Amino acid sequence: MSADDPEAPWPIRILHLHSSFSLGGKEARAVRLMNLMGDRAHHTILSAMPDALGAREAIDPGIAVDFPRDAPPLHGKPSLRRYRDLARYMTGFDLLLSYNWGGMDGVMARRVYVSRWWHSMPELIHHEDGFNEDESVKRNWKRNLFRRAALRTAQAVVVPSTLLQRIAAEEWRAGDRTHLIRNGIDVAAYAKGPSVPIPGFERREGEVVIGTVAGLRKVKDLPRLVRAVAALPPGVRLVIVGEGPERGAIAAEATACSMIERLVLPGFMAEPAKWIGHFDLLALSSLSEQAPIAVIEAMAAGLPSSARCRRCRRDGVGREQAVRRRG
Repeated sequence: MSADDPEAPWPIRILHLHSSFSLGGKEARAVRLMNLMGDRAHHTILSAMPDALGAREAIDPGIAVDFPRDAPPLHGKPSLRRYRDLARYMTGFDLLLSYNWGGMDGVMARRVYVSRWWHSMPELIHHEDGFNEDESVKRNWKRNLFRRAALRTAQAVVVPSTLLQRIAAEEWRAGDRTHLIRNGIDVAAYAKGPSVPIPGFERREGEVVIGTVAGLRKVKDLPRLVRAVAALPPGVRLVIVGEGPERGAIAAEATACSMIERLVLPGFMAEPAKWIGHFDLLALSSLSEQAPIAVIEAMAAGLPSSARCRRCRRDGVGREQAVRRRG
């Protein structure tokens, strides 16, 4: 099928099933792909957290995208009736893309009702990027069984790390339907240095700036990063770029540590290549990561990076991964 073929059904209709659409690694990647598709696709985005839609600001204005409020909910108690409503809704699309545990109810709804609506049910590709804080040490066996059953009829499972590739193939029985696609960025764009200011931040003479880029969620464990920076000399400041439900908890921790004046929370910012170079060091405090895009971006910008998370260490990112700064 080609976009130049007048008989082809363009634009294709894609339904995205997200755990949250606050800007984080998976959302940033999904948005970049949406922007690259241009007018060849019409996107509909459902979030298991309906009000967590911060990543929509990164979508190019010319992209056709909907955030329907009348769609069946992704989050709720499992039931055949709710799954039936979700499955019926899916038949109005050409392709289903699901993301992480928060989209798994949609995967299960398709699994349960695919035989009833086989003639109109679109194919599904599931993306798994890691785990929330409740599975950061050990996976929940009930969720593993649920994933195994739900993914049985998925056409593919896409993962960014070899650890997740093994988990999906063996524990979730996805086998050769599992595909390893590494997270990637436009490396050349990061070599140009910063060209956009960070709101609320102005460099002071002699200071060191530690920064991170993350969705402000519990699994990112950002209060721990606040405590770590609070123990450093007064000339060290912390910039946390991102938005999410943990913003208040992060600010409260900074107040408790008497370092609120050294913390900058500018919110969501698009195009990290244009401002990540303001950092002197990128720090990652997540409880669970697989192939963190923020670390890859920092490496491309020539920043030293410190990553402390159990799962990223197991997958070869390294406990202390340092990259020589430009010059």
